[in-house]
This record gives sequence, C-alpha cells and structure tokens, in this order.
Amino acid sequence: MVEPGQYLVPSYSSSTKNPKINNVTTPTLSDFDKRDRELSEKSFKTVSRKNAAKPRTVETKTAIETSNKFQHLMDAEDQNNLNDPQKIFIPAINLKLTDDYNLTLQEISRNHPETINKYNREYIKISPNSLEDRDKIIEYLNKSDKEYVLSEAPDARPVKIVIKNLPPDHCKEKISQELEENNFKVVRINQLRNFRLKTFHPIFLVELLKTPNVNDIYKIDRLNLFKVKIEHYRKKNRATMCFNCSEFFHSARNCRCKPRCIKCNGSHETRLCQIKTKIDNPTFINFNETGHLASWRGCPKYPIIKPNKLPTHTPKLKSNINKPEKPQILSIPNIPNSQSKSEDFSDFQRNFNAMRIINDAFKRFPNLIEISEKKKLAKNDTEILNLLLQSTNNYP
Repeated sequence: MVEPGQYLVPSYSSSTKNPKINNVTTPTLSDFDKRDRELSEKSFKTVSRKNAAKPRTVETKTAIETSNKFQHLMDAEDQNNLNDPQKIFIPAINLKLTDDYNLTLQEISRNHPETINKYNREYIKISPNSLEDRDKIIEYLNKSDKEYVLSEAPDARPVKIVIKNLPPDHCKEKISQELEENNFKVVRINQLRNFRLKTFHPIFLVELLKTPNVNDIYKIDRLNLFKVKIEHYRKKNRATMCFNCSEFFHSARNCRCKPRCIKCNGSHETRLCQIKTKIDNPTFINFNETGHLASWRGCPKYPIIKPNKLPTHTPKLKSNINKPEKPQILSIPNIPNSQSKSEDFSDFQRNFNAMRIINDAFKRFPNLIEISEKKKLAKNDTEILNLLLQSTNNYP
C-alpha cells in the first residue's frame, strides 16, 4: 500500500535518457515487463507532510431559505375568494306592455321595492332582487292574468346538437333511449324538415340539459348501430318567432302570453288550427295587413338582426398609411387617322366640282339671275317652264 504523501515518479536509466541513434533496437515483450517491474519497485518518492495534500471533507450545504414579500397578499386574495359567496344569476321577467301597466308596476314596487324596471321592445323588463321575490312576482302576475315572458339563466339553457347520417324515418324514441343510457338528459328531439318540399331531412335536433358530462356527446360516433356525426347546432342569424303568441325575440318554452294563430288570428296555437289548406288572402296579424302571414321573411316589417362585426385595426392602419400621389396623365391630342383624311379630301373634291359646274352654267347662261328673279313672280309651273325655255332658246 502507498502511504499518504507518496506518489509515483517515473525514473529512466541513462540508456533511456541518452539513447544512441545508431544502435536502435526494436523492444520486445520482456523489455516492457522489465520496465513495469522497475516502475513498481523503485519509482516511489516520499513527499513531506508540509507539501502533502490534505484530505478534503465534503460538506453538505443546506438550501438558502428565501422569503416572498408578496405572500401575504396572495393569502389575502385566497381568503377573499373563499369568503365571497358565489353570485346567483336571477332571470328577469318581461311584462307585456298594456294600458294598465302602471298599476301593475306600482303593486310590484310596493311589495318588492328593490326591483328594477326597464323598457325593452314593447316589454317591461322587471329585475327582482332575489329568487323568492321572483317567484312572488310571477305568482302575482298569474293571479292578475297578465301576459309576460320569462328570461332563462345561462345554466338553465339546454345544449342544442344535431345528429347527422341517420335514416329519415328513424325512430326518435330509440335515439332518446340510447342517449339516456349514456347518462345524458334529453329534453326533446325534433327532426328537421323541408317545408317547401314537405319532406324530412336525415338530421335530428336534440336538446340536452347542462350536465357535467354534456360535452362528451361530441365524442360519440355510433348511435343505434349507425355511424353518425354529432355537431353543435348553428342557429341562423334571424329573429326567433314564438310558436305560442306568434311574436318575435322569444321562444314558446318561456312564453306566458295568450296563444294566437297566424292563420286565423284565433286564440289557439298555429299547430292546432283547423285550416290545413292554402289561404288565398292571408292576414298579417301583428300589423293588420293583408297579403302574407306573420312568418313571411319578405315583409318589410319583419325584424332583421344585423351581424355584429368584430372591430379590426385595418381602418386605423389604412388611415395612417400615406397614399402615394397619383401620377398626372398627360392628355394626348387627337391625331386624325388616314381614314378621316381621305374622307375630308373626297368631300372637298366633291364641293369643288359642284362649284365648277355652277360657274360653267353662269358662263353659258348669263341671264340665269334675271330668270330666277322672274321665277318668283310666276304663278304656276307652266310659267316657270316657259322662262327656262326662253333662256335656252337665246343661246344655241
């Protein structure tokens, strides 16, 4: 064993330090063994303790502890989030505008003074302060036989989906049964149809309640042994028409108004009307006009929803860009072509020939001017003819 402070130092013999170039011999295996033996036995050198390296001990350093000066603020925010109660959305009640609406609002404000009333599209939007006040206001409106429309909370609105690639005559009950087996709560199922051709599309509209697993419906690709395609329902950008009261901007599910038929203006729903044939002169019940029904989108009073375009930075960029000046276009004078030149020359030649003929006529018949003056006094054509014959007889 090597003691501490002793290191291997290779030592070479005089023959290795000053080799002779003339007597070079190739080393053999025995020479290498001999050299290794000499290094192992005689090549150790003792080092003093002063120059010897001291053994180092590895010290494990603990991690530096740091403090976050904003920690108290974070704890305070978490505490506030825990203490703040979750806000409850209270849907509004839309009271239909009538002649005695003021008395109704006075009664509601007397019993529930914290309600807020706003006018919106021929309805009075009543916003109660709590769900209990809302139930009491609805009870009062029902007792007083008032017409109103309820607003829905965002969580209470159903999720609408469409199921494609099913046969047109597929049973709706089978669809509902299999969806309920997969823990989906079905509200209703309708099949889309073509009203013009009076045929059904192979597309089914399904309304589901907002449950925790409602988004898993889009992962289903097989239904009732068919490969289907499930998509989100894309609503058309037009005003919603109520099937109960035949008015706009609400659905029949939340309507508490009296039913009206768009065909006969009766106090029943349109689907229960006994008129099943085409009406020759229909009436627009909302504005007392004739010629079309209330559901005709071509009516000038049909409400049109303008699309909400998101603001962009394009107009600002266009206003900041310096538009280059338009180059001035030099007006080139009209250069007559060869065809116009030839036409002008032919006209000039024709006029020149006519003038020469007239000049020759005056030379041969110098009394033409005198005859033309006498011609004004002539009473008939025979006298004019006699004057011309006299002018020709005088000159051979």
